[in-house]
Amino acid sequence: MKFKPGKFLKKFWHFYWEEESLISYVFFIIFTYLVFRFVAFPTFLYATGLSDVVAVMSSSMEHSGNENTYFYPYFEDLGYNRSGIESFPYSDGLYIGDVLFVKNVESYKVGDVIIYYSQEFGNKVIHRIVETNPVIITKGDNNDRSLFFEYNVSNIIGEPVFKIGFLGIPRWLLYKITGI
Repeated sequence: MKFKPGKFLKKFWHFYWEEESLISYVFFIIFTYLVFRFVAFPTFLYATGLSDVVAVMSSSMEHSGNENTYFYPYFEDLGYNRSGIESFPYSDGLYIGDVLFVKNVESYKVGDVIIYYSQEFGNKVIHRIVETNPVIITKGDNNDRSLFFEYNVSNIIGEPVFKIGFLGIPRWLLYKITGI
């Protein structure tokens, strides 16, 4: 029996896209996830020069009334004036569901928002740099204090270059419902 690619692709497409059975639905979900995870997403990152795309999953960077308690006073105590603080990237905060397009850069400074992987939390953390000498220390804008994570620049995934609000809400809901 000779393998015919055209016939195989027609059968595959019918099973994947048109058939209405439980096994085809399960296959559709798994196959689509694998294609996006291991082909489409890495190709997108490579083509755009980005290092990651992340959704904001916690309120640690939100400015929902606490910025005059936790955000501004913290940096004012470090010697920054209000206009300097307001010139920081994302000085108006980041909110649950924001999707951040992340790029690795050469250097970071106080006030930059960075994304890094935390072994303590077992996931990615989005925080603002509050100190860079001798190591990078970060803090969430909505946190009352720095958690004193110490990182070298090589441990950082990158900094957001732009965001799209609310696009990450489905990801956040999946996390809240299933823990994934």
